[in-house]
Amino acid sequence: MKNLIIGHGETLTLPVEIKSGSGPKAHPYSFNEARDKLVSDLNRVIHSIESKPSKQCVDGEVIIKFIQHPSYLAKTYYPKKLFERYGLKDVGSKPIQVKPRKWATKKHPEEGLSSCIFVAGKKSNFEAMLNDIAHERLPETSQTLIRTIEETSSFEAIEKIKFIDNEASNLKLEVVLHADTSNTKVNPDFSEYAGSLGGYVDWKRSKTVGGLTFVEVFIEKGKETELAEFSHLRVLRSMPKLRVNKPDLLRVSINEKFELPTFEPLKNNFKVCIFDGGIGSENIIGNWVNEIIPPDVQGSHPSLLAHGGEVCSTYLFGPYDTNIKSFPPPYTNVDIVRVLCPNDADPDLFDVLNRIENVLKQKKYKYVNFSLGPRLPVEDDEVHVWTSVIDTLLQDGHCFATVAVGNDGELSGDLGRIQPPSDMVNCFAVGASTTSDTNWERASYSCKGPGRSPGFVKPDGVIFGGSDDNLFKVYSPQTHSIIGTQGTSYAAPFALRVAAGVDAITDFDLSTTAIKALLIHRAYKGSKDINDVGWGKLPCTPEEVIECKDDEAIIVYQGELPSSGHLRIPIPVPEGLGLDCKWVHLKATFCFNANIDPEHPQHYTRSGLVISFRAHKDKKKDDTATHADTITFFSNEKMYEPEAQLREDAYKWETCISKEHRFKKSTLLAPVFDVKFHAREHGASPENKTEPLNYSLVLSIRAEGETETYNKILQQNQTLKTIRVTNRIRLTK
Repeated sequence: MKNLIIGHGETLTLPVEIKSGSGPKAHPYSFNEARDKLVSDLNRVIHSIESKPSKQCVDGEVIIKFIQHPSYLAKTYYPKKLFERYGLKDVGSKPIQVKPRKWATKKHPEEGLSSCIFVAGKKSNFEAMLNDIAHERLPETSQTLIRTIEETSSFEAIEKIKFIDNEASNLKLEVVLHADTSNTKVNPDFSEYAGSLGGYVDWKRSKTVGGLTFVEVFIEKGKETELAEFSHLRVLRSMPKLRVNKPDLLRVSINEKFELPTFEPLKNNFKVCIFDGGIGSENIIGNWVNEIIPPDVQGSHPSLLAHGGEVCSTYLFGPYDTNIKSFPPPYTNVDIVRVLCPNDADPDLFDVLNRIENVLKQKKYKYVNFSLGPRLPVEDDEVHVWTSVIDTLLQDGHCFATVAVGNDGELSGDLGRIQPPSDMVNCFAVGASTTSDTNWERASYSCKGPGRSPGFVKPDGVIFGGSDDNLFKVYSPQTHSIIGTQGTSYAAPFALRVAAGVDAITDFDLSTTAIKALLIHRAYKGSKDINDVGWGKLPCTPEEVIECKDDEAIIVYQGELPSSGHLRIPIPVPEGLGLDCKWVHLKATFCFNANIDPEHPQHYTRSGLVISFRAHKDKKKDDTATHADTITFFSNEKMYEPEAQLREDAYKWETCISKEHRFKKSTLLAPVFDVKFHAREHGASPENKTEPLNYSLVLSIRAEGETETYNKILQQNQTLKTIRVTNRIRLTK
């Protein structure tokens, strides 16, 4: 009998007070240097404002760019207070690579990642700022913030245009405006301006998320640059197409005898949903599947029903096992929402997103799957509307969402990167592997990382999705046969089957972040590139997730981090390990859901963790020290590429981190993690009190040569309990 994972790790935790502090900041520029440069830049920008036509401005406002020096990315140096002093409004930001004039240290990179802040205001506001800076009428706090600014410039139209379809004579554009729900002037002013160019703005399906409004615009080709001159327009691009599966999809009929499991009604305390092309009423697996058709979806198409049915089948049964000639039984029933409309050869992304949003708002599903999305690579400096809308709906942690990363991985460079909405921080992005065996590789079509930072490690993991040499054999409800195919469309629901299966076969109340942490914790990367496979190849069965090796114990913590102070999380390395044990392996995976700011891609998550590892309680710097010394456990090393020049505290704002280390047994004595929850809002420190953060931690303790590790941990920590496997409750007739 295998040992199973242990729950209630949070009962070991306790609050602890730890003083923190840092030395004085080394500034690249003196105040006089920074002032002179800012005065020169503002003079030039204000001069350009004078020539901008009023019809391109919202209520006389323009947006200009303030670019910070790479040394000032911490939230304490975000210059929001400086802008507010002059009635200016920070409306968003984006990451940018900068080659500064000077650095504060001798050893430095040539370039650094910095923040480009978009600031809205009238000419008179910028002039007031200029006059105070030029005449040094500023408090000391404002002087410090001025020293953080590297450059100030206009926001040019050409910077806003991402992609234009050269084959179209009339453009269907996806436009992003700097406009939140409180701004009543931007939308009508933009409609009037677009109309003056012969364009039409479709406000019926517009989306406002955070400080951004996403909207469709129809306009004649050649007018896009002039449209981009509108002051509060941030981004425009030709509307991307919808991806459902591999464009040159290989589908082979497999002549195999098979059996479906006997139907027995299942009863679970959670619900599962798949968003796809529907399944149709005449199918053999209909007892397990409930189809929901939104009112605005009329009819269907065989190819959409085939894809939807096969995604459902993958979730219910997984891939066909050639050896046993059958499929395993489902863990749960599933709803499928038909979000694709067949009478449109180019499904409208906004219509599909509306249908998804209407369902997710109901918060009735704990598990959902997306094997569709916009067909375009993720961008570092902008967040797509699908990502923004769905990430916001998932940020409270009520739902675990698997998302296919896309099938353009064979394209070169950034074109092969993961596709929205798999770049969400509050989802589980799934890529495809060539096989479930030990000789697995990333499937060549599976889109690659990295994701945006935060959200850098994408995909979250890979699982079997098929390859040319090893097709994914799935039951097709449309033909009642086995189909050989491939794609991340199948990998994603396969991963969801494992995740929901863990929940279904255990008697423990696992949060969605705990499920995510368990899957990532159990992923195996080996020597594979993190950008190819994320955290690694995922387990293919729930049993692989919940079973411990003979010499290890896996403990699940599900707790709450206070908004102030530290939480001490003991690592229960057992006392009395045998003499044969020389090494102890520790692996820790932290996960949490985060509220987001889509208008600030670089500061996208509002929550972050600072984690200090104290290995030996008696190892202190001196006798006066209150706490044991810290050593590195989590860091940016081996996670971020050095040439990316990412911010030093990038790891802090990731919603999932996982590391494994080996320690000599003698170096560990009552080890702990001291965890501090940090909050920010729009890149700066939050103005209001922050609510506690729900977190999940999965911790492995493996002592080489010790077979009683598991039992000793339970004996020495009475509040910990083994998670039990339960017989799934089946309804009786």
